Amino acid sequence: MSNNTILIIEDSCEEIIITTKAAKTKAPAKKNKKTVNERNINETTQFVVPIKTIIVNGEWICQSVPCVIQSQDQEVTTIKPFNKSRACIVSTDSITNEFTLLERDDKFVYAPGYPEGKIAIDEFSVAPISIHKLKKYFEKNESMTQLLEKAYQDSYVGKGNTFCINMTKYKEYIVNNTTSKLERIGDPVFNRTTRHTVPIPGSFTREEFEQCPSFPAPIGIRAEDFTFPSEQNDILKDLLTQIFNCVNAPECPQELKDEIGLTVTPNSHMCEWCGSLMDISELNQTYCSKEHSVNFCHRDPIIGTKKGNVYIGHCSCNREQGGYSEEQRIQQMIRLAKYNTEYRDIILKALA
Repeated sequence: MSNNTILIIEDSCEEIIITTKAAKTKAPAKKNKKTVNERNINETTQFVVPIKTIIVNGEWICQSVPCVIQSQDQEVTTIKPFNKSRACIVSTDSITNEFTLLERDDKFVYAPGYPEGKIAIDEFSVAPISIHKLKKYFEKNESMTQLLEKAYQDSYVGKGNTFCINMTKYKEYIVNNTTSKLERIGDPVFNRTTRHTVPIPGSFTREEFEQCPSFPAPIGIRAEDFTFPSEQNDILKDLLTQIFNCVNAPECPQELKDEIGLTVTPNSHMCEWCGSLMDISELNQTYCSKEHSVNFCHRDPIIGTKKGNVYIGHCSCNREQGGYSEEQRIQQMIRLAKYNTEYRDIILKALA
């Protein structure tokens, strides 16, 4: 087995791209007659990151994504990347030469590129809420299953990016780069990856991307799309609560309430923009049409789908809000009222 050989031991892994600056500490070297076998993370578990993105069997093993070493012997090492649901086998020589070791303590793995440069070790064990179980409760209600799928995707998956290079073109580029200096190839933002990929700041430049060892492969996710796994679960719980709190929503099974931890108050959810109760039957009638009336809205579009920032509201209200945050709209109204007494009187009368 060559040093850069990787085998997938389970069905296809999720597509993940991560960028961070690699830690300087060398990865654990191959040790004779030494075997490690730790499926569960404990105080001796080691975490490594690949120096460069590798493609194997149509999957990405990505630059600087923290990986748990689950088992290791003289020949092969089993690793589980932070952003994937399945483990992969790599040669132990590859671990030694192509990965670096991350520092850790009892609470954190120190991974450059992540917020505050660290990841809570508990986050590696957080599993997503099962969409299959959710949809099974309402398999005869097509509109409801579509809404649940939408809530799931918004909670766990980043937005798309058509400028991201695909694997076929990436392989062609590596083998024979025929692009001209004027031709733009690839993009740092992945096309719909998991939301705990390393966030790319808005200040990240094209020049910086082209200097990355994985260029032109994507290397991260939009900063506003980033959340850790635990917050992703919280976002979905919040959206599920809103769904079941809508007027005409199906009854939430008690088993589902107990399993996920939902507190449901029927007929109580309102659009944050207009203040009127949301009727789930409006979604049932028009969700799949071009002009549907119910949408997932953001109080501040710049922040994105974060806990407390996304709610089920009217499409018309969302369009009325435009690309501004609620606070920005308030500031605009204050400015109008400040210099126009007629508007000020209207606002004061409405608030009285």
